[in-house]
Amino acid sequence: MDVPTFDELRELLQRDPEGFESLRAALIDDCIRGSPRRNQRRLRGLQFVIDARRRVAGSPVKALLDIQVMMYDSLLALQQALLDPPRPSEPSAPTSARILNFRQPLSPKR
Repeated sequence: MDVPTFDELRELLQRDPEGFESLRAALIDDCIRGSPRRNQRRLRGLQFVIDARRRVAGSPVKALLDIQVMMYDSLLALQQALLDPPRPSEPSAPTSARILNFRQPLSPKR
C-alpha cells in the first residue's frame, strides 16, 4: 500500500477523521504483515499498547509524549543490556569434588 504524503494525510484528517483512522490502521497492519512472521505477534502487542496509550492520553500531544517515553525507556533498556550484559548465575554443579581411586582390575588367568 502506498503511503500518502504528509500534506495528503493532514488534509484527510481535517476532511475525514474516521477515514484517516481507517487508513492509519490499514497502513500499520500492512507494515506488520510485511514483517517477518516471528516478529508479528510482538509487533501487534506493541501496537495494542500504543493504541491504548493514545486512547487514554486525552490529547494528541500527551499521546506523543507518552509514546516517546515508552521508546526512550526501551532504548535505555537496550543500551543497558548491550553495555552491561547479565552476569552468569552461580554454577549449579559443585566446584569441588572428592576423587575416588579405583584399582585396576586383575587380568583373568588363562
